[in-house]
Amino acid sequence: MKKLYIGIMLLACAVFTACNDEWKDELYEQMISFKAPVDATGVSNIYLRYNTEGLNSYELPVIVSGTTDNIRDLDVKIGVDNDTLDLLNIAKYLNRTDLYYRQLPENFYSFASETCHIPAGTNVQPYTIDFNFTGLDMVEKWVLPLTVEPSGDYLPNMWKGWRKALLKINLFNDYSGVYSATSMNIYMDGETNDPATVSTRTALVVDENSVFFYAGTVWEEDVNRNKYKVLVTFNPGTTDDKGVISGTLSLRPGDAANEMELQPVGECKYDIRTNMDETKPYLKHYYVTMRLEYNYTDFTSDPTNPVTYNARGALVMERKINTLIPDQDQAIEW
Repeated sequence: MKKLYIGIMLLACAVFTACNDEWKDELYEQMISFKAPVDATGVSNIYLRYNTEGLNSYELPVIVSGTTDNIRDLDVKIGVDNDTLDLLNIAKYLNRTDLYYRQLPENFYSFASETCHIPAGTNVQPYTIDFNFTGLDMVEKWVLPLTVEPSGDYLPNMWKGWRKALLKINLFNDYSGVYSATSMNIYMDGETNDPATVSTRTALVVDENSVFFYAGTVWEEDVNRNKYKVLVTFNPGTTDDKGVISGTLSLRPGDAANEMELQPVGECKYDIRTNMDETKPYLKHYYVTMRLEYNYTDFTSDPTNPVTYNARGALVMERKINTLIPDQDQAIEW
């Protein structure tokens, strides 16, 4: 009986030891994925600063999944996915083709290499994408759709589309963002009472020092929104003893034909101020205020009876910036 007990104990120890060693072996298949999680809109948002030349780069993480380190040199071929975006657009927007995500044209991006080289012992390797955003019209929602191309040398991760990366391009400069517009009053021509307002106006990048937003109360998903772009350039300013930067704004129509008959009224100005958070000393609050007045004509709601409007007041944008994070695109709380 004693020998039986000893045998059982030895067997149990062997089983326990074998279980403890399981972690040394790969428990799953090693597959290739992108680190490009999608949000509720079905795309992966990336934020890129627009600089003077319009150039920027993005490093897309390419991952070797599994429970152990990658033991092989891998050359993962990256390609442009020309199919997934069409399926997403139909599912999301049906027949509103003007709202579709647009595939970023080839002249706005390039790859240093068609493959991402992942050395043995490396599980995550950045794949560099170079962009040139000069002349890119942000009226459209631009997406660069990428995929891991199949190969006999590695296994793409087919689970829930992790081999896909739908990179939604979000450009920013010092003045872009969502502005509170409740202090911007829009009056019908000749009226001074009962103004219309909208809660926000989104200012999108034109170049390093310019943004655009849609005039008055024009809906940001209006089919004719491109005809109502108000381009605003922030001219060089001066800094006072409190660190507040002030300067003038130049307004012009985004549509060369200026069918909306945009006309600035008086001198438009801006100021920029910052302060640190009272309870979170690492958090900087960055405020941009635009003080504007302009006239424009709504000529598409009822083409036979165009209506002129006067918009005047202030637009205010706040950014919260984590000063502990060196990369500005990540430091800003989007």
